Amino acid sequence: MPGRNGTVAPDRLAGVPAFLEALRRDYVGYLLALGTLSLGNLLLLPLITACLSAAELGLYSLVVTAMVQGTTFGLLGLKFAYLYHYAQHDESERPALLGACLLLSGCASVAAGLLLWAVFATPRIMAFFDAEPLPQGWLLVPALLSGCVQTLLLTELRAARQIGLSSLIAIAQLVAMLLLSVLLVVRFDAGLPGLIAAGALAQGLACLAGLSLLAGRIRLRGALPHARRLLRYGLPLMAGLMLLYSLDTLARFLIAAVISIEAAGRFLIVAQIAGLFEALLALPFLTAWGGLVHHALRRPEASIILSRVSGQAIVAAALLLLGFLAVQDHLFRLLSHDAAPELAGAFALLLLIKAIQLVKSPLSAGILRTGTTGWAVQNNLLMVAVFLLTFFPFSRLWVLEGMVTAMLCANIVPMLTLTAAAHRHCPQRIRPQVWAAGLLAVSAVAATLWFGHVPAVPLAALLLVAGLAFLSRPDLRTPEQATPLP
Repeated sequence: MPGRNGTVAPDRLAGVPAFLEALRRDYVGYLLALGTLSLGNLLLLPLITACLSAAELGLYSLVVTAMVQGTTFGLLGLKFAYLYHYAQHDESERPALLGACLLLSGCASVAAGLLLWAVFATPRIMAFFDAEPLPQGWLLVPALLSGCVQTLLLTELRAARQIGLSSLIAIAQLVAMLLLSVLLVVRFDAGLPGLIAAGALAQGLACLAGLSLLAGRIRLRGALPHARRLLRYGLPLMAGLMLLYSLDTLARFLIAAVISIEAAGRFLIVAQIAGLFEALLALPFLTAWGGLVHHALRRPEASIILSRVSGQAIVAAALLLLGFLAVQDHLFRLLSHDAAPELAGAFALLLLIKAIQLVKSPLSAGILRTGTTGWAVQNNLLMVAVFLLTFFPFSRLWVLEGMVTAMLCANIVPMLTLTAAAHRHCPQRIRPQVWAAGLLAVSAVAATLWFGHVPAVPLAALLLVAGLAFLSRPDLRTPEQATPLP
C-alpha cells in the first residue's frame, strides 16, 4: 500500500527483495538529503583553511566535537525512541509521540548549549588547551536548540519515508550555510565567530521551515504522558552515543593539550576530508537502515535480510575506502590547498574507523530484538576503556597516527563483542567473497601506513568493482534457513 510519497510504508514491507529495494531507494534519497547536508563542512574546508589561522582551526576543531556531544545530549536518544515507537504504535498516537520528543529535547538542548557557552567563554579552561576564550559562545545555544529540533523533524520524515521533503530542507540549509559563511568570514572578515554564526543562522532557518511544514503532525497536548517510555528507551542509547562520540572528543582535546592546538587543527582537516566517506555512504546508508531495521526484525526472514544488508555494507565500505586511498593526494590538495603526505597514515586509519562504524550497525542489528538498550552503555564503556588504555603509549610512539590507532583499537574491540552478542538473537551468514573485500581494504590501509603511498590501490579498486560487483549481489533464489521471531 503506497505511503504519502508513493513508496510502500515500512510496516507494510514483506519479503527479502522488498526490504532490499526499500533500502536502496531510501539510501539514494538520503544521499541527496542528509548526504548533501553533511558535505557542508567539507565544502567549507577550503574556506576555513585559507581564512583561519592554525590556532583558530584547532579551536574550531574543539567547538565542532563539543557540538556533537551537546547535540547527542540534547536529543536524549529520542530519535531512536521515536523510530522504535513509530513501528510499535498506530498512526493516531504518533503526533503526541513527536510532540513529547520535541518538548523534552528542547529543554535538554538549551541546557547543553548553556554549558558549552560557559566552557568556551572561560579563560582558565581554554588556557589548559593553549586556546583563546570564545566570547561568542552564546551562539552555541540557539545552534544546539535548532539542530536538535530539526533532527527530530527529519526523523519523522525518515520514519514515514518522505525523503523528498528531507532533501528540500537539507539542501536549503546547505545553501544558506555556504552563502552566510562566505559573507561573514570572507566579506566581513569575522573569522571563527562568523563561521559559528553562519551555521547557527542557517540551521535556525531550516528548523523554522521544518516546523512550518510539519506543524500538522505535532500534537503537544497529551504529549508528556509518553515521556517516560520514550526516555526509558532513549536515555541508554544517548549515554552510549555520548560514550561513542567521546572518543573523537577525547582525541581532539588530548591532541590540543598533549601535542598542540595546531595539531588539533591538522586533525580537523583529516577528519573533515574523511567525512566524505560519511557523506557518500555511511550517513545515508545508516539513516535509511535505521528507518527499516525494526520492521525487518519483526519478519520471519529477518536473518536473511540482515545477512544481505551486512554483506552489501561491507563491500560498499571496502570499495569506497580503496577509492579514497587512491585519490587522497588530490583530495587534500583540492580541499586544504596541500597534498599533506605526512597525514596519509592518519587519513587511512580514520577511513577504516568510519568503515567499521558503518558495518557495525547491520552486523549487530540482532541485539535490537531484545527491546532493551542497556547494551549501548556497556559496549561503549568498553570502547572508551580501550582508548584510555592505548592512547598514551601509541601517541608517544607515533604522535598523531598513534592517537588515531588508539581510536581504531577502541572501535574494533566493542564491535566484535556486540556482533557476537547480536548473533545469538539473529544469526547472520556472510559470504566469503564479502569478507575478502573487507580484508583487501584492511590490507590497503596497512600498506599505506607502511609505505606511505600505494600505487596499486587504484588497480585493486578496479579489480574489486569488476570481480565482486556480481558476487556481492544477493542471490535470492538460494534457499536459506530464516530465523523465526521468538
